[in-house]
Amino acid sequence: MNFKKVKFLFILAMFVELSIAVLFPQINVMPLPTNLKVVKQGSDIYISYRYLRHTDMHLGIGKCGINNMMNIKAIYLDTNYSREISPWVTKRSVPFMEACSDWIGPYAVKSLENDDGGKFSFTGGWHGNKVNGKLEPTAKTENFTVEIDGKELVDNRVYDCESLEITATNYIQGYNTKKIKSYVLKEVVKYKITHNKVDIELVSTALEKVLLQRYYGLQTQDTSCKRIEYSNGISSVCGKDSDSGPYNKNNIANSLTLISKNNSYKIVASIETGYGLGNFENLQNDKPTIFTEEYGKTYFNMVNGIDKIINKGDSIKWKGSYEFK
Repeated sequence: MNFKKVKFLFILAMFVELSIAVLFPQINVMPLPTNLKVVKQGSDIYISYRYLRHTDMHLGIGKCGINNMMNIKAIYLDTNYSREISPWVTKRSVPFMEACSDWIGPYAVKSLENDDGGKFSFTGGWHGNKVNGKLEPTAKTENFTVEIDGKELVDNRVYDCESLEITATNYIQGYNTKKIKSYVLKEVVKYKITHNKVDIELVSTALEKVLLQRYYGLQTQDTSCKRIEYSNGISSVCGKDSDSGPYNKNNIANSLTLISKNNSYKIVASIETGYGLGNFENLQNDKPTIFTEEYGKTYFNMVNGIDKIINKGDSIKWKGSYEFK
């Protein structure tokens, strides 16, 4: 990624904006457009909007990883001095983040009805199963829909809207059903996307009785950012192990802010507490509600230390969001 180019474009945009504000103050008060431009290309959906006054952001959601599941795939920044939002990722667009990991997390889930002898590990997300030196999928996206006002999108057509919804239906293997390739969870992920924000609702239903032993749910990839601030006031630098401190009723951090190297770009990730796994009832008291690893990932700690039995037909759920500021 050409971060020097990103920084230069941001500084240039800010300089131009300041000059216009001084010379033509009546122009500067014009509000930023809040509409979206959307293009579906196969399993890739590009959502574009005015991020800064002279910068468009292109958010790419599509199938990726060993399991080829729907996920946040890339974020691009594009300098644009016109009032019209560009819907296209071009050679001029600068990749700010290209996914190398999952944002909707995998599961450490064990079948209590079938057992092929597999040991504790994660399945789903970007996690595969190594067989004879090669990775095999542990999950799949069965189908997905992309809708605006309840109507499905046509490929390669530009849509102008205020919001859209993407719904993906996924199937997840247990860590002890990978060899027999049996799916134990049906996961439905709904993305509602508006200007600068992605709201997420997830429901996973057990296809047989299972034991959920570890689950993070909402995650972020931090490689494009410099600092992290947890909502309880604790802060650190990215690329270093850190966390929000031991969980207790007086210390529940339910959001984090990632801040870019030039302080111009922020991602706020949040979990709705009191809804489903967002109540952190399956989190052991000495563990943090949010933690960051030095390799560039941050996790919400939804199930860790207190295992959860899910009977066949029962579900787990949570709501969260990503906001781009």
